[in-house]
Amino acid sequence: MPETQMIPTFQYLGTLEQSLHLTAQVAKHPGSEELLLVNRIPHCEESREFFRDLYSSFLHRPERSDFLEMFSIHQDFYAVFRYNEGPSLLELYDGCPGAAGKRLRLLTAALFQVQVAAGEFPAAVVCSLLQPENLLLDDEENIRLRYLLCPEFLLDGAACSVWDEAAALMEFLMGRELKKPYHKALRTIYKKCAAGLYPSLPAMISELEHAAENLAETGPIQALKAFVLRKKARIVQISWIGMVALLACLVIYLVTELTNQQTLEVSAISDIGTITYVASQDEDGDSMQLTDPADETGGGDITFSSLPDPTAELSSEDYIVQPGDTLASICAGYYGSAAYAELVASFNGLQTDETLDAGSILLMPLRDQLAQYLE
Repeated sequence: MPETQMIPTFQYLGTLEQSLHLTAQVAKHPGSEELLLVNRIPHCEESREFFRDLYSSFLHRPERSDFLEMFSIHQDFYAVFRYNEGPSLLELYDGCPGAAGKRLRLLTAALFQVQVAAGEFPAAVVCSLLQPENLLLDDEENIRLRYLLCPEFLLDGAACSVWDEAAALMEFLMGRELKKPYHKALRTIYKKCAAGLYPSLPAMISELEHAAENLAETGPIQALKAFVLRKKARIVQISWIGMVALLACLVIYLVTELTNQQTLEVSAISDIGTITYVASQDEDGDSMQLTDPADETGGGDITFSSLPDPTAELSSEDYIVQPGDTLASICAGYYGSAAYAELVASFNGLQTDETLDAGSILLMPLRDQLAQYLE
């Protein structure tokens, strides 16, 4: 390009956009790594008034660090800015992903940055800065501005409406919420913005900040209320069914507990073994001695009329063999008599003097099952 060759202070690195009315290029000064954005716009009838206002605005804003200089060569105007890199809102938030609160915060921050940076600029600059592709996020998710003018706003200033572009940005970031009926505050702000009813961007920003404070509380609560109202009859019906089911479970539990208690009382009687009467009485003749056939001290030597085989249907308990256990020692501790070793060995398919492996399991017949094998 002959125009750029006449500006030796810049080294051009690439073109972002090129048309008859705008050429936006990334450049830097030789020996410097700082990226610059150079906007070249040919001087013509459509752009003369625009650049006169733009140049005047820049002269009254010397504190703008992003804007560096403006000059003209022959029939072209040049505006030089620091080029801000980073992902844009268009890249990161197309389709309204993520939490609504975060997107609303970004919307408020973007409008604030545009207001601070271009509050006194012509409408074409403000409209360009409100585009999602010109709103960048740095590493700390702070909004930064990319100064890339949009040709459609430059050529026809009357067609550029700051409020239309602000509403379009709000719809881009909050479109999902704007479709939901319970976000009334956001919908009201959007309609006022699209209609141009705000006196300034700060007034709109103030209402958005207030909506952001209430979004976390009002959104889910309103949704829950709406759900409850829609499903009120169904919820009441389910509640009654749940109460009836709970009462039925309670009745079943009580009946089961009472039945188990009666069973335990009957079982407790059988645990004492077979009771036999002895023909001796004490001196008063008031009492009678009872003996347990499984008690060695009460019945002398124990002899068996038969022995159970492993297939015998006897109620039993498991006993885990410990190191050093023998059948005799186990029966002495379990029944009170080592004489039952022969019976337990037969029931488990073992020899009486067989060595037991620690950790193996013996089946020990219950005491009330032993009487049938005694002589």
